[in-house]
Amino acid sequence: MNEFFEHEKRGNEMDNKIVRKGGTELLESGEPFIERRGRARAIVQPLEQVVSFSEVWRILCKRKRIIWICTFVIFAAALGYTLTITPRYRTTSIIEFNKSNTDSLELDERSGMPGGANAMDYGVTQRTQVNALASDTLALQVVRDLNLESRKEFSRGYSPLDYFRSMTDESRLPLEKAPHRLATVLKTYHKNLKVEPILGTRMISVQFMNPDPEVSAKIVNNLVSAYTEQYFRIRYAATVQASDWLSQQLNDLKAEVESSHQKLADFQRQAGILGTDETHNIVMTRLQQIDGQLTTAQANRILAQAVWQLAQTGNPELLPGLVNVSLSAGSSTAPASLALVQNLRAQQNQLKMQYAEAASKYGSAYPKLIELQSKLDEINVNIQTEVVNLAARAHNDFLATQQTQDGLRVAFEKAKEEANQQNDSAVQYTLLKHEAESRRNLYDGLSQKLKEAGVLASLRSSNIVVMDPARPSDRPARPILLLNLGLGLIGGLLFGVLGAVVAENLDETISSPEQAEEVSQVSSLGFVPRWKSRLAVKKPSKFNELLAADAGALILGQPHSQAAEAYRGLRTSIMQSMRATECNVLLVTSAFPKEGKTTTSINCAAAFAQQGLRVLLVEADLRRPKLCSQFNLTSTNGLSSLISGGTSSGLPLKMPGISNLSIIPAGPRSSYPAEILGSQGAKALITKWRSEYDYIFIDTPPVMSVTDAAVLAPFCDGVIMIVRSGITTKKSLIRAMELFRRTQTRIVGTVLNAFDVDSADYHHYIGYKPTAENGNGYYIPENN
Repeated sequence: MNEFFEHEKRGNEMDNKIVRKGGTELLESGEPFIERRGRARAIVQPLEQVVSFSEVWRILCKRKRIIWICTFVIFAAALGYTLTITPRYRTTSIIEFNKSNTDSLELDERSGMPGGANAMDYGVTQRTQVNALASDTLALQVVRDLNLESRKEFSRGYSPLDYFRSMTDESRLPLEKAPHRLATVLKTYHKNLKVEPILGTRMISVQFMNPDPEVSAKIVNNLVSAYTEQYFRIRYAATVQASDWLSQQLNDLKAEVESSHQKLADFQRQAGILGTDETHNIVMTRLQQIDGQLTTAQANRILAQAVWQLAQTGNPELLPGLVNVSLSAGSSTAPASLALVQNLRAQQNQLKMQYAEAASKYGSAYPKLIELQSKLDEINVNIQTEVVNLAARAHNDFLATQQTQDGLRVAFEKAKEEANQQNDSAVQYTLLKHEAESRRNLYDGLSQKLKEAGVLASLRSSNIVVMDPARPSDRPARPILLLNLGLGLIGGLLFGVLGAVVAENLDETISSPEQAEEVSQVSSLGFVPRWKSRLAVKKPSKFNELLAADAGALILGQPHSQAAEAYRGLRTSIMQSMRATECNVLLVTSAFPKEGKTTTSINCAAAFAQQGLRVLLVEADLRRPKLCSQFNLTSTNGLSSLISGGTSSGLPLKMPGISNLSIIPAGPRSSYPAEILGSQGAKALITKWRSEYDYIFIDTPPVMSVTDAAVLAPFCDGVIMIVRSGITTKKSLIRAMELFRRTQTRIVGTVLNAFDVDSADYHHYIGYKPTAENGNGYYIPENN
């Protein structure tokens, strides 16, 4: 057992390398890759597959039918919807919503009425009015005014589920008490109504759509009118409510004002405040007067004292100053005594002058001089006497002013004490007075507002202006033909692309050689285009009798066709994959029936025979043989006869025109085909044929349906797996390859059959779309 696994490991290592004739490995790159090991060669794939634009384009081209169908269906649906829908007309009214005007009852200048522009930002106010226009209250009023429920477009909208619900009969109820009918009407109304502010302006647009343009215009105009009336009623009600509140407040405030004034008067009488206010009253006036008299008495006392002191000196030279001081002090000494002293002083000065003059002329014994001297002495005595008298009088004046000052000071202290008591009462008096004045001012202000409210209550002013009333439209707003068709086209393309991507991801079938290699983990030998519906070339005359009318031997019947060239390419791939100096026994099978294994076997055998090689085509499908019908054979013997040891006359059959091609049909049907094919007789026949032929092609039943191919595979050198494009699924191919790997049979490769030449995968695989100019003309002769 260990020797078997070691031998298998060495075989895998040898088979999974692709070597040139010189022995150099084709894969020498150091880049990371994943080897998916098969029996033929390694399949190199990148670690990460990045979806490129070309790959997406290939998928879209491949699934173009889905895209075209989706586009056509959705576009047709959009066109049908546009042509069958009832046209609806839109009417528009523009209203201007200005800031709150000044003819409103504003109790506080900083905050206006509810909804006024002074109370909040204007943008919020405008949005509030937009929501008010779209309210159910106005909608219900419009529905009632215009009797919209009677119109059929407003009575629709019943859900099919309503028939399964237990609902009361609302046919005889008014609309306000019929919730289902009301909800239906309001839903239709709001669905067709559109209210929005116009950016950058103070305007609001009101729009409505209806099949009848006249009805649409009536609805919009009625809504605007109802909104204006409602807005006025709200403001009017607020004004009336404020007026009533003011009347009640004024009555209470009037009583408070009267009570405040009465308290003020009582306190004024009690406190003895008899002046005009707390700062100007009799007490304060008397205090001011006494203060002035005291100040004057102090000044007089000071002056009288100064006069007395001057008079005490007895110096007649000081008498002029004493006169000036006495006059300033208002002393009683000045009018008589001081005037007399002044006269005596004048006479003294005159006598002195006369005496001096006479003394200069006459001598000291002159009688005139003696007389003058006698007069001077008398005058000096009089002056001294008057000075003494003046001092006594000044002393009396000083004592009088001193007594006057003391009396005024006592009166001032008493008046000041009364003033202090008066000030304590003035504080309370001021508080009561301010309270009375504030209530009086409030009363006057509210009284003025009440008078304004009485005037405003009768005004119909509003800050809503209808700029453009609604007018019936001359053309429908819905449907928009170009818009609907454009959306239908774009939607169809998008849905088609989505469907194509989904279909591509859900498609489990194999449609390209790359997918066959990826799933099977072995190389792809080639592909055969779909030819049955495309080739209409006449068959060569030498094969007319040999081939059936629907034969698939394109190498023989249509040698210049594209499919025949594909089989020749398949021949080259097989020859490069097999041994060149030994006989190669190839088992041709597929996962399920009708995938093209018999057709591929026939054409490959014919292609190898045309190369000059000895080829044997064996039909090992003992359950549903087709080779006889393909070549119009009538032989009753075949493979089953040879294995069972029966008659084998005429076998193998030779193909006319291709002497190197021999055919062994299935022969008579057997009850146990798997046992026959897995017997030692089958193995002995294959061993015998190896010495007679270069290539042996064995056509077997599907490996997933029966086990015939699996039991026959160990006798062969390799297996060629046929994959039909768009039919064979990935899971079935994986399962079929796993069955052959269990038998330790080499899998030469896969052949993609019925490859659609018009598909995106085909064009992507060969690099261009075949035409008569770039290669298609080589397959079909111009003479035909």
